[in-house]
Amino acid sequence: VYPDVFGESIGSELANAMDIARGGQFSNVPDNYPDVAWFTYDDHSCDYGCMVTEYLYWALTSILGAQENRLEEIRQEWQLNTRDLVQNRDPGVFAILTNATYRLPENLPDGSYQN
Repeated sequence: VYPDVFGESIGSELANAMDIARGGQFSNVPDNYPDVAWFTYDDHSCDYGCMVTEYLYWALTSILGAQENRLEEIRQEWQLNTRDLVQNRDPGVFAILTNATYRLPENLPDGSYQN
């Protein structure tokens, strides 16, 4: 759905935002990310498309509040652990993931659901 936006390949809106978050467009995991990067996932078995998916996960779960108290655990991969940090430092992904057109989750699952 919406491959121009969420596609796992170079040139999708999400991939373009990820390239900014990584400090450049890297087909493979670089040995060292630039100092300006806030998404620094370094699993060498994860190709570009996999990186896009990881980026989506970190950004969305941070927007929803799942990473608020986990910065020390996750900072080696992701530094924007709150909604405000994503909104202020990564406005591109924030705009994509909060756009009502795409009907993405707005609340974390809590296990309490209505029938």
